[in-house]
Amino acid sequence: MIRTVIIDDEPNARQLIANVLELYCENVELVGQAESVDTGLGLINKLKPELVLLDIQMPDGSGFDLLRKIENIDFKFIFITAHQQYAIKAIKLSALDYVLKPINTNELIDAIEKAELSHENADEIRTKLDNFQNNINSNNPDKRISINTTDSVYSIRINDILYCKSDKNYTELFLLNKGKLLISKTLKEFEHLLADYGFYRAHQSYLVNMKFVNRFAKMGLGGKAVLDNDVKIPVSSRKREGFLRYMENM
Repeated sequence: MIRTVIIDDEPNARQLIANVLELYCENVELVGQAESVDTGLGLINKLKPELVLLDIQMPDGSGFDLLRKIENIDFKFIFITAHQQYAIKAIKLSALDYVLKPINTNELIDAIEKAELSHENADEIRTKLDNFQNNINSNNPDKRISINTTDSVYSIRINDILYCKSDKNYTELFLLNKGKLLISKTLKEFEHLLADYGFYRAHQSYLVNMKFVNRFAKMGLGGKAVLDNDVKIPVSSRKREGFLRYMENM
């Protein structure tokens, strides 16, 4: 059984989560509830849970404030949030698990099942939280993305990603330092994550960071995006007009 606590300042939300755990999560044992950062911290220190379902915004601080008070995070956590859209973007970039309010039962169950399968260590969790702290600052242009591989969690500057290439259900990330990472996410997932940061889906198999595009080479119905390092990325005929329009507006 996974020893679990709920930390949320809304009684109705705590009750709904507790009902879902009782009815649908047979491997989960609810051992405690708290309504604030301070009481939640005390509960975690006392009960040593394996899973924490944690509200982001509470009267005496945020769920992130709570986690920063814990030196060694040896439990899994899922954020339960009705937070602003900009914060959700920061959470997604940081690869943190969350469920939106109003809570959807199936989404909560899926998030708990995912947490059960997770094997992240304290250092990997801290990397993700540090990324979130960096990304939540709207004035910071140096956004980072948390990248999970089979053996590590990487913190990658978005501005260091040259382009992404599809490899079936995986994606290859090509980096400014000539490094390359193979990630178990589809290119479409990266397209959604990076859409607000200057990336364009130039081809079914390619997502390119437009800041590195030097010129467009006309070839047949489509063409090639020539990067600063002379790498050529195919631009499909369907994407050509939008690609050129994007270049003009940069």
